[in-house]
Amino acid sequence: MVGLFSFMRHSVQFKKQFFVISRWLHIYVAMTFFTLLLFFCVTGITLNHTDWFKDKSNTQIHTLTLPKNVLLTLQAEDTPELASTQAFIEAETKLANPRSIDMDIDAGEISFDYPLPAGYAFITVYIASGKVEVEHKEGSLIMLLNDLHKGRHTGIAWSWVIDITAIAISIFSLTGLVILFQHSKKRNRGLIMVAMGFILPVIAYFIWVPFLSIH
Repeated sequence: MVGLFSFMRHSVQFKKQFFVISRWLHIYVAMTFFTLLLFFCVTGITLNHTDWFKDKSNTQIHTLTLPKNVLLTLQAEDTPELASTQAFIEAETKLANPRSIDMDIDAGEISFDYPLPAGYAFITVYIASGKVEVEHKEGSLIMLLNDLHKGRHTGIAWSWVIDITAIAISIFSLTGLVILFQHSKKRNRGLIMVAMGFILPVIAYFIWVPFLSIH
């Protein structure tokens, strides 16, 4: 009997501690990630209604000049070595890791394609003159925010931001469910709402979302 009472006492203490930790996580995860949670909620709406916003993207062209030593390196080889040219472009534009590099030796041109959120940068190097043409297209603020929501051309670091935010939302949701179980008077009503939150989207999917069915 003593062992049973001891087990029950420890079990009750564990449950209390578990609820305390869950409540702590629920509050402070929500506060820490409040801005990001709000960001992904708002941009979820803007992504769902892109027709509300006009495309205000614009294209700009800037011209740079390769340093003499970099230009001589390009002109000295039948197949140009591009490391120094890429280093110059990165230093001048902060762009790295082009999606593609195309060399047209007969035309004397090297082009670098850099994808960007809500736009792109296309850089053409003219080997004969050493001129560098930077064509840059950038979209509106809403387009930028939408691409940040999707993680489109945003790089590894922002991809981690999306993953961490998703984990935080999961913790916030699960600890909310744990807290619900702590309130016996509200538990049944709360679980009904949880079930409705699962069932209604499933029903909406099967009734209204188009899908292909071939017999």
